[in-house]
Amino acid sequence: MAKRHLDIITDSGELIAVCDTDEVAVKNIASQYNVPFYTSLDQLIQHASADVAVVCTPNGLHAGHAISLLENGFHVLVEKPMALTAIDAEKVINTAKKYQRQVFTVLQNRFNPAVQTVHKAIQCNELGKLFSVQVNCFWNRDQNYYENHAWHGDEKLDGGVLFTQFSHFVDLLLWFFGPVKKVSAIMNNINHQYTSLHADEGAVLLQFENQMIGTLQFSVNSFKKNMEGSLTLLAEKGTVKIGGTYLDAIVYAETEKPLIVEADQSMSSLEKVYQSMIRTLQHGDEFYTSPEESLETIKLIERIHANTELK
Repeated sequence: MAKRHLDIITDSGELIAVCDTDEVAVKNIASQYNVPFYTSLDQLIQHASADVAVVCTPNGLHAGHAISLLENGFHVLVEKPMALTAIDAEKVINTAKKYQRQVFTVLQNRFNPAVQTVHKAIQCNELGKLFSVQVNCFWNRDQNYYENHAWHGDEKLDGGVLFTQFSHFVDLLLWFFGPVKKVSAIMNNINHQYTSLHADEGAVLLQFENQMIGTLQFSVNSFKKNMEGSLTLLAEKGTVKIGGTYLDAIVYAETEKPLIVEADQSMSSLEKVYQSMIRTLQHGDEFYTSPEESLETIKLIERIHANTELK
């Protein structure tokens, strides 16, 4: 993700410096982008002057890094998840308020045209009463993925597949359908026992406060490659499935009012995150999501874990 961010930063603004504890890697990146490098966050804070710091470190370090940067005058854009616990996420939010800085979070799938189309239809009540939703996430994360990066699969730094791989899907469930009333789940680590993950697959049953029921089935055991990331909604006036590579296409839609997807090819979803952030900082526009919404995603993942039967 850092490479994708770096390219967008150089297009959207000015890259001031890079920081990584891996000195060889950070030297190479600094040379490529012709900027100074630092090998500790303290060095970066002491020597670099920038409007925004972008945090693309292992998940378990996001909150601590964001707090340090906010305390030292930076606005912060932090990759998902903002933190691995609700307590730490609240600390990030409260630190931003205390130091009058902005904390921005990356939930770029909200900008996918198919996702935007269905969300708009829900908000405009074009689908009538919502009945149920099914989310499938069948991805592949093999042994090389975990062995080539020491933090992958580490419970304290990774947080598990719902945080690392599938938190975008959890966010969309809340964004589309609102708060969740009841949660239960069954999870299993059937294929990645060499990690400290407590689960590499699971099935979650949800009841939303609007009385909808939902299921989330996820796995990183798909053979050889990612096979599916989808959301299927059954409603009074339509049945819709969003799929594609990353929830970027309508697989089918049988609706009373036709769904028209207005594809915007001018920039990627992550670029739109940056453009929203820039408008907020320069013009005071509302950012496309709030840190409080990211907090709700973290809370729901915590609830799923707390209400899980492990096999």
